[in-house]
Amino acid sequence: MGEYYFNIMKNAALAIDVGATKVAVGLVTREGEVLARHDISSKVSSMDELNSSLVEAISDVCHRDGVVLVGAGIGSAGPIDKDLGTINPVNIPHWVDFSLVDFVREVSGIKSVRIIGDASALAYAEFVLGAGRGATNLMGIVVSTGIGGGVVLNGEFHVGRTGNAGMIGHSVVVQGGNLCACGQRGCVEAYASGTNMAKDFGVDNFEAVAAAARLGDSKAVAAIDKGASVLALGLLNAVALMDLDTIVVGGGVMLADDVYWPILVKHFEKEMKALNFPGNVALKKATLGKDSGLVGAGLVGFIS
Repeated sequence: MGEYYFNIMKNAALAIDVGATKVAVGLVTREGEVLARHDISSKVSSMDELNSSLVEAISDVCHRDGVVLVGAGIGSAGPIDKDLGTINPVNIPHWVDFSLVDFVREVSGIKSVRIIGDASALAYAEFVLGAGRGATNLMGIVVSTGIGGGVVLNGEFHVGRTGNAGMIGHSVVVQGGNLCACGQRGCVEAYASGTNMAKDFGVDNFEAVAAAARLGDSKAVAAIDKGASVLALGLLNAVALMDLDTIVVGGGVMLADDVYWPILVKHFEKEMKALNFPGNVALKKATLGKDSGLVGAGLVGFIS
């Protein structure tokens, strides 16, 4: 009797997660498995250098045996234009009105390329596979170099008219307040991002703030407290506007959840008591880790 060997091919989507300081490129299955990942820095000297790095990363992950590419999904720091396929990341000056969808389509040869916000990608991934499973009205937020958000309303992924629904980082909570990277004053991000909590403490990165807070530095704890209190105010406004039942928090700042999370929870619970809506709003940690945005982008690539 002869032996038969079956080469089982995996369907996957090309996934691209554009953050403030790096771009992650990978292959993601419908079940959320990351088959390949290649990170590049977005802090480069020119658009040509950034584009060349992206071409190399796409080529690297796409050439895998046993994989059938069915589409591509992009989750990008915003603002974005989902219809034109362009991006305007506040923290990546080389990509202003950049046609990323057309660029990826040309480089990869994949015809079906969809784009959403990077925090929307996290929200979608956590809603389908992570901490947001079972939610009806959910906001997923990324607290990192900047702050972004994405929403699920009435059990359906909601990106809004332009693809920027849920952009909580650029909602204004302090009239005439601190200048934000977007040019507006008083945005949530201007106080609550890892970058701005670090700035408030007088260091270059949030990791240094967290390390000092662990040692009991009162100024470090105060910087985190200030940022978390402003974010909680932004979340209060989001709950009031959309009647959310679940908020999932991810991003680089959550790598220091031992010092950050209890403070955020304290302020959030205080704000929710003042709102006094029926029932509880669940504030949860993202469970998919550093791959959450990449997984969400990949899942979007499966949407026909």
